[in-house]
Amino acid sequence: MPNPIQIRQEDMSVAYLTALCAANGYTLMHEEHDNDGVDKTIKCKDKPAENCLMKSPKLDVQLKSCFSKHIRFNSNGDICYDLESKNYNVLVDNERITPIILIVLHMHDDENLWIEQTPDYLKITKCAYWISLVGEPSTNNSTTKTITIPASNVLSKDTLRNIMIKVANNEKL
Repeated sequence: MPNPIQIRQEDMSVAYLTALCAANGYTLMHEEHDNDGVDKTIKCKDKPAENCLMKSPKLDVQLKSCFSKHIRFNSNGDICYDLESKNYNVLVDNERITPIILIVLHMHDDENLWIEQTPDYLKITKCAYWISLVGEPSTNNSTTKTITIPASNVLSKDTLRNIMIKVANNEKL
């Protein structure tokens, strides 16, 4: 019996992030236990660029994935996503040593459309978006908190590199 849909969605989000890390030469570390709101940690050996201040930057990541029917887009293209309140409160905490971001993989409703393969490529369809919520006010909601992710926050190979450069320079994400 194949894995349930939630596990397959999680695996696709990991595959997406793994590909971006591999393309940049970063290590994607698996957290043994998710007891701190961290699903994965990205680590760069040395400096992500010559002009960086610090070596070996690390970035914690909370991964989510959702079908098109569970994601809403504002008129300007920004993404509205309902995040569990407990996860939201982890992501807004500004007392963390390692920066943390949320990555949301937007997926087709039809899992036959999740990937495309030809002799020339293997492509994960749709894309992931990222946001740093550090410093936002915590919520007292008991269920979910709606967050807005700018449409420009597509997580690409170059975007991930720029994020890691900011981490290495102790800049706000």
